[in-house]
Amino acid sequence: MVNYAILANPGHNRVYFEASEGISLAELMIAARAFSTPCENFRLEEIGGVPYYLLDAERALTRREVGILSRLSFCYAIFTVERSGGEKILRPVCKVDATFFNPSVSSILKYSGKTNELFTRTMINAALYSSDFSGETGRIHLLDPVSGKGTTLYEGLICGFDVSGVDIGEKVVHEASVYFKKFLESEKFKHSLHSERLSGENKSYRSRVYRFDFAPTKEDFKNAEKLRHLTMVAGDARFADRYFKKNSFHLVVGDLPYGVAHGNVAGQWKPSDGKAFSSPTRNPKELLRACLPALKKVLKPGGALALAWNTFVLPKAQMAEVLEQNGFAVLTGGPYDMFEHRVDQAIKRDILLAKKI
Repeated sequence: MVNYAILANPGHNRVYFEASEGISLAELMIAARAFSTPCENFRLEEIGGVPYYLLDAERALTRREVGILSRLSFCYAIFTVERSGGEKILRPVCKVDATFFNPSVSSILKYSGKTNELFTRTMINAALYSSDFSGETGRIHLLDPVSGKGTTLYEGLICGFDVSGVDIGEKVVHEASVYFKKFLESEKFKHSLHSERLSGENKSYRSRVYRFDFAPTKEDFKNAEKLRHLTMVAGDARFADRYFKKNSFHLVVGDLPYGVAHGNVAGQWKPSDGKAFSSPTRNPKELLRACLPALKKVLKPGGALALAWNTFVLPKAQMAEVLEQNGFAVLTGGPYDMFEHRVDQAIKRDILLAKKI
């Protein structure tokens, strides 16, 4: 038996406060399901007065498995735990850095209503390791149906995914495209940007699409295997199946509006002038009912969906019911019931995970 200890990122407690322990353990337990090495006894324990997240592995973890630990949102350092003379000795384990993109892409952008990038990383990890594609050797495709200015997209890029996002706010999406183009230029990535308008029959919807293709060098830009893609759609997520091909995404990850500073907009298009009309609502149920049919079409069988929301506005049981009514298998029990945490007086946030079957 090999004991591993993970030292948490010092900034993690600032995101979750007292709930950080349960959330981190949940993320670790879900990630470990992707291991070929059997693991057990996931726990929080103090060593030398410092808290660590521990697990017991049947044998030494593989490089791939250490890589999974390295990508956990809270992972700052990894150790093996040995015992000598009644004392515990920590021996450092080299982290596996598999980042494709500069991690600052998601952290330097600041704006009102932004989802913390560590929380976003938690959602992405929980979705990936709950899906049937955690061992995928090809490229992972991620969709955020409420992408805003792109935090989820950028976190996906850091993992080396191809990413796409949809947001109803045309100005927000345009600002995100401008930011990302400038970031590519500052990083000296070879890139191209294609922008176009899309519209449905009889102007049933109108959208603007920004498609980025990019790679670190000119040589990589010519290599399809090394070329990466980011797509941003200023449009209605109800039409996700019009923007993207059927069964094209492995993961759908989104942080739904909390109904406090931002309401939900289940946008509709007025055929006479093609403009959006709708009334904001505090309850994400209407947004989900409108968008889930299209999201299910573009998600691959075995793909996972991770959604965060404010449970004060919509109880978890009702959230799960909406997903089940739309053909998703909601994941419950164990780590899947450990994500709820208080953000402030008006927001108690949770993550619900489900699979397309």
